[in-house]
Amino acid sequence: MRLWISMSLLRKIEAEAATILSRAGILRDVSLEGTFEVPPRPELGDLATKVCFTLASKLRKSPAEIAAQACSEAEVAEGGLIERVEAKGGYINFYFNWPRVAEELLKEALKPGYGKPVVKPMRVMVEHTSVNPNKALHIGHARNACLGDFVSRLLRFAGHEVIVANYIDDTGTQVADIVVGFLHLGFPLEKEGVKFDQYCGDDVYVRVNRMYSEKPELLEKRREVMKLIDEGGNDVADFARKLAERVLRSQLQTLWRLGVYYDLLNWESDILRAKLWEQAFRKLKAGGYVYYAEDGKAKGCWLLKLSHLPEFSKLESPDEILVRSDGTVLYPGKDIAYAMWKHGLLEDTFSYKIFSRQPNGKLLWTTTVGEGDREHPKFNDVELSINVIDVRQSYEQKVVAAALQMLSRGEKKYIHYAYEVVSLSRRTARKMGIEADESRQFIHMSGRRGWYVNADTLLEALYQKALEETRKRNPDASREFLEKTAEAIAVSAFRYEMLKVSPDKMIVFDLDEALKLEGNTAPYLQYAHTRCAGILRKAGDWSPEYKPRSLKEPEKALLRHILMYPKAVESALRDLRPIHICSYAHKLATLLNEFYQKCPVIKAEEHTRSFRLTLVKAAKCTLASALDLLGIVPLERM
Repeated sequence: MRLWISMSLLRKIEAEAATILSRAGILRDVSLEGTFEVPPRPELGDLATKVCFTLASKLRKSPAEIAAQACSEAEVAEGGLIERVEAKGGYINFYFNWPRVAEELLKEALKPGYGKPVVKPMRVMVEHTSVNPNKALHIGHARNACLGDFVSRLLRFAGHEVIVANYIDDTGTQVADIVVGFLHLGFPLEKEGVKFDQYCGDDVYVRVNRMYSEKPELLEKRREVMKLIDEGGNDVADFARKLAERVLRSQLQTLWRLGVYYDLLNWESDILRAKLWEQAFRKLKAGGYVYYAEDGKAKGCWLLKLSHLPEFSKLESPDEILVRSDGTVLYPGKDIAYAMWKHGLLEDTFSYKIFSRQPNGKLLWTTTVGEGDREHPKFNDVELSINVIDVRQSYEQKVVAAALQMLSRGEKKYIHYAYEVVSLSRRTARKMGIEADESRQFIHMSGRRGWYVNADTLLEALYQKALEETRKRNPDASREFLEKTAEAIAVSAFRYEMLKVSPDKMIVFDLDEALKLEGNTAPYLQYAHTRCAGILRKAGDWSPEYKPRSLKEPEKALLRHILMYPKAVESALRDLRPIHICSYAHKLATLLNEFYQKCPVIKAEEHTRSFRLTLVKAAKCTLASALDLLGIVPLERM
């Protein structure tokens, strides 16, 4: 699904390159879409196309022959964005008319929203985090939240209407476990000096699960609690909801500290009370999407028809059970009903009320089945829903997506944004007292065993490290400056660790590595931004100069990379991966440092000084935009 149309200077240059080559007979009517790239070395040009390689077999000529012929026939217009064209090694290389490109680029880059594509706005729901309300967030949950927040920021930057949801499963076994601990085992309702979500997860939940093996009769208590929670309208269900809300408020403190905010909390218990499944089941039966099994292994069950779809047809049992013979609705059934609500395929039977006002000033709403607020935003009926859920639930999510496609006749799009889990390095596991086999390089986290690193623990460790470093560099700074700066560095370092690894790759988390504040890290990016801010402060009053008289290679390299920012945003929109923006920002920071070392700014002669200050400001604005997409705070001082 294409979410953008680009109108950037880069596209204008590519269009001009395509026009130049269309005048060459050998490439007339050949599409150059997707063939452009930046050459690895500046002597090979500023832009290149590899189209000759794809045409070689068709034209029965070598790429080098095609490139040479095309360049000999091409005509470059005087005063255009491209100055000349050359053939080299099968590539066609374009050299910019730098005075004109620099002038247009700097004016464009200094406008608000540089890099923002032109889109056809869509209503999109991004659902992420969705941590069971019985524990604090560990770093695996934090990866989910950081990825979901990046997707939300990116889509909003592009111009889409985004609703951010957090699904709260307050009816499952994990909530029942802590209810058993408090109601039947006499655990105190708080522990002095310990955050409530940490107390519930690190103490109550772990201890209750250990006691199940020692006292199996407690499992019956859990079943009783779960039944009462499902039924609702009783003291146990009310206690469980209040307990879950208290845990959630503690979790939100961590998430808000990370710069993660939401529009809506969707509660599992409210979904049950709102009878979404009953609505959905009637529609599924009326449309002939499900059938009742009269015989076979699934006798007495209701199944979703999937065998006619190519992606399911070769499976041994392609049709999915939604309702067991005893009437139990399985998770795929519930998730299908929930997806139908998101996309406006069911009547919205929820009420809504304000849950809290978040630190960024934004209201956080919650579902409720009781009396709600009459005036509230519309939350469902979206065209696209993106669901950030780890890769272990890929098959179930595939079933939900298929069901929604059938029900909406392909009009609604449901994306499972899958990501790999976060594991602990052997070194970190040992520090936590986890005995790890010598042959294992990492340990999977386990809440029941207490094998995890809480996000709060890591954030605090990063904060203390950042505070120490900031104090060393700013011995005379105020306490407020030191604490505010250290917090921004710590949060940014945390988020970058969660985003710089592609979501389809597992993060092996090492506490010592995460606490380093140099290398491919957020502080490195922040420092580049700070350096730009320092140069501009030191310059005092100056007037912008957009057109250079001459350019050194570090200046060209920086201009080329600023030019490529819209393309990095496009790449991120194409597959919703933060790695495109992480890589872009890291390279921009590196090029800024190289420019700073080789091209004096403040002490340059007047015209060059003004141009270089303009270039620094454009680079600073572009870097700040990329950092904001990643949720990294662009600091003015460090």
